[in-house]
Amino acid sequence: AASKMLLRVRSRDGTERCELPDNATVGDLRAKIDSDLKVPPAQQRLSLNQALLMSKNPAAFTDLKDDSRSLRGLGLKHGDIVYLNCDIQRTVKAVVKANTVPYGQKMTVMDMIAKQTRIEPQEKPHVMSCSFDAHAANVFQSYVRDTLAFGIQRCGILYGDINEGGEVRVQFVYEPPQEGSAEDLILMRSAKEEACVDFIAAQLGYLKVGVVLTQSNNERAYNVSGKQIALMAQYQAECGNHFVSAIVSLAETENDERFVNFEAFQVSDQCVRLYKDGWFKEDQHFEEEDKRGFLQVNKEVIVAGKDTLEIDTDFLLVVVPILDHKGPLETTFPIENRLIAQTASDLRAYLQSTSSKAYCDRLADFHLLLFLSKHLDLSTDMALLVDAVKTKGTVADGYRLIIESIAGM
Repeated sequence: AASKMLLRVRSRDGTERCELPDNATVGDLRAKIDSDLKVPPAQQRLSLNQALLMSKNPAAFTDLKDDSRSLRGLGLKHGDIVYLNCDIQRTVKAVVKANTVPYGQKMTVMDMIAKQTRIEPQEKPHVMSCSFDAHAANVFQSYVRDTLAFGIQRCGILYGDINEGGEVRVQFVYEPPQEGSAEDLILMRSAKEEACVDFIAAQLGYLKVGVVLTQSNNERAYNVSGKQIALMAQYQAECGNHFVSAIVSLAETENDERFVNFEAFQVSDQCVRLYKDGWFKEDQHFEEEDKRGFLQVNKEVIVAGKDTLEIDTDFLLVVVPILDHKGPLETTFPIENRLIAQTASDLRAYLQSTSSKAYCDRLADFHLLLFLSKHLDLSTDMALLVDAVKTKGTVADGYRLIIESIAGM
């Protein structure tokens, strides 16, 4: 029998599979997408470039325009991803397989549970969208792009609110102590500092609503790694169904122009359950590059009709529409836990540069408030200062003197 090639087709609706002959052409792939995924050829914009999914000009991606080209000749191999942009709305169907066991084979209760666990795509997220304060998002991505040059991974914890329409609104990004490399990220969450962050956020009327993770500029064949999925599931289990995870990466257009790509996701309810039930392997490290986009589990599950201990992370992601807005806080004061530490000189320069504003507006920067919380009592002094920011109230002269004293003014 002729050998087959399985390709993953990634669209804004999720990731699906197409099985093709080994000698298939682009035209054969279009026909398969038409028959299996119900997207007519006229609606298909295909590319090997992930930037297609977010592009406002998908017609500019022409690398898969010639239907006569061989998929192998284009460098595609078994398991590779092809990106699909289309205008029609679809629902990605879950794969279901009957569960059978050879006669006479004994199974433990855990084995039976595992055999019944089919990893199925989740159709909709729990939130309508995720909107970032534009300045907060820009300050985060600018640091990753300009200072770190996307050479290492970076993480920020998102704080904000959720409106009645189910839209998550990110108002500031807290960057915890961390150590990153091109392929790994170690968060050193400080319970004391994070308690201060949670307190300030609560006083402002905000809570943890998400996490933002960056990808390094190393070449990769996945959107989210197994390690990142594990961290996203941990936070979503900890914080609830409103929690959103953003992925920031450096992408290229077909003309080799680079741009920063923001995407937002939730992990599926099934992924959260697997995490809570202890099914994730503690060590998610893969030496093989093509395996890093898989989550390792302790018990076999069914993925795309096959029993496996490795789950393609695309099966566990639910796309969330991403927006931006102008929030009530500024992001002008230097950010905590970066390469250059915050100092009293930063405070002095900040106060001098904002002298024309009302004092409550001068304090309306989360990163400044967190810096001041290291010098003032949290439950009394900081509570009053944060309340003044929230209500645009008067800041007592005594507090102004204390703050200026901290700044060495």
